[in-house]
Amino acid sequence: MQSTTLGTTVIALSIVFAFVSVLFSNISWAMLSIAMAVVYVYAHRVFLAEFETTDLQIDRVVLDDLAFAGEPIAVRAEVLNRNPSAIHGTFEDVLPKDSILADGANVSSLPIPPRSILRLSYSFIPTKRGTAVIPGMKMSRTDAFGMFTVSQFVDQPSRINVHTQRDSLNKARKMAGKEHLEFSGTGRNPAIVLRELEFDGIREYIPGDRARDIHWKLLPKLDKLMTKTYRKEGSVHTTLFVDCGRSMRLKTYKVAKIDHALDLSIQLSNVLLSGFNPAGAAAFDETSIIDKVTPALGRRQFEKIVKMLRKVPGAIKMGESPSAPPSAPSPAAGKSAKKAMTTNANGKGEFLSVVDKFQADTRRKMLGMGLEGGMKEILAKSRGQEQLFIVITDLISSRDAVLAGAGLCQTTGNRILVIHTYDDWYRKATEDADAAEAERLYGNLTESLNVEGRLRGLGATYIRIGPADSASRIARAIRRGKT
Repeated sequence: MQSTTLGTTVIALSIVFAFVSVLFSNISWAMLSIAMAVVYVYAHRVFLAEFETTDLQIDRVVLDDLAFAGEPIAVRAEVLNRNPSAIHGTFEDVLPKDSILADGANVSSLPIPPRSILRLSYSFIPTKRGTAVIPGMKMSRTDAFGMFTVSQFVDQPSRINVHTQRDSLNKARKMAGKEHLEFSGTGRNPAIVLRELEFDGIREYIPGDRARDIHWKLLPKLDKLMTKTYRKEGSVHTTLFVDCGRSMRLKTYKVAKIDHALDLSIQLSNVLLSGFNPAGAAAFDETSIIDKVTPALGRRQFEKIVKMLRKVPGAIKMGESPSAPPSAPSPAAGKSAKKAMTTNANGKGEFLSVVDKFQADTRRKMLGMGLEGGMKEILAKSRGQEQLFIVITDLISSRDAVLAGAGLCQTTGNRILVIHTYDDWYRKATEDADAAEAERLYGNLTESLNVEGRLRGLGATYIRIGPADSASRIARAIRRGKT
């Protein structure tokens, strides 16, 4: 609690009047000094009691069901004062990070009478995709006399999942029914778009068979009725895995790889659902499955997938410290740490180096637990139903996991499509590339081609994309077999 300018003036005058009363032996100045001091102490005690018994209820409502980056989000906040006395000061509903005020006012200096409500209506514009958090209400309270002030923060967060752009959902809805996927994989039968009935063979007619299935052309040759038989094919359950590792979230171009991957996932999932193919989605990082939606058909399935994908962590810029699982230490860091530990004079360095090596090995083993573990869980619950996995990844931190997943699909007879968000195509191009940069680009492309060869050797289908590639282009490439 701090004294305002008025409070400082009152206590200063009280001291001055007391000094004057002693200097001139004047009782009137002494009484005035005592009165001002009493007012100051009384105001302090009353304000302290009011502050300790503060009873506020804050209700905040986000008026928009779907939030998009670059578009205003309407918010209404209500502050209910349950105290028997009025509350004075400035009330501010704190805006989320990386957002700007668009309309209205999120700040008010009006006093709140006892048992009444202060209403704030405003809208803000988030600048990027991710989870926008309104942390709470910040208050700079003053007493009724205006002599004291205190800052108070009511922690009541509201989380808003902000999607990249509205166009991505509009495109997904437009593609439904117009676009389709015919994923052939290693076999000749389509894996996504399957006809309801597949021709199986011919057998002798049995009374009760449908007349339209009779093979009339064979009647003159065999002199008996033969009927066509069909087998019913079920749709392949498809799960779209989106890599949410730190390399995917790093923004090195106008669009981050994670934002592009989410847009593609939303559009591809709606294409699958519009073709009556059960579809689901899952987000994974270096160590675990962040969230998932089980493949299914239904009116609300697309909304479930969109809701889950909007919770994925947002993009980060160079130099930012993301809240992501720690990656495996670099070789240089490992050598320096090992050297520091082996120089311990107490003989503990060798033991600590063994512990450090064990932790590093554990981290490396955990790199495959996210994607591969999620695929194993789906296969364990599928009861033999054929599965298709579409993995959207940059193959940096998840390369080993993707290769392990492809091997798992080859062993179990399932399908996998790897959509590679090629990192160099998402980087900002430099005008004058030196020899070192050219060598780096060549090395990255060579490594990518090697990984592509290994994936195709495991029976996976592979496609390399950049920021300009759309879901329609990917679907056409898959149908034409140019993958």
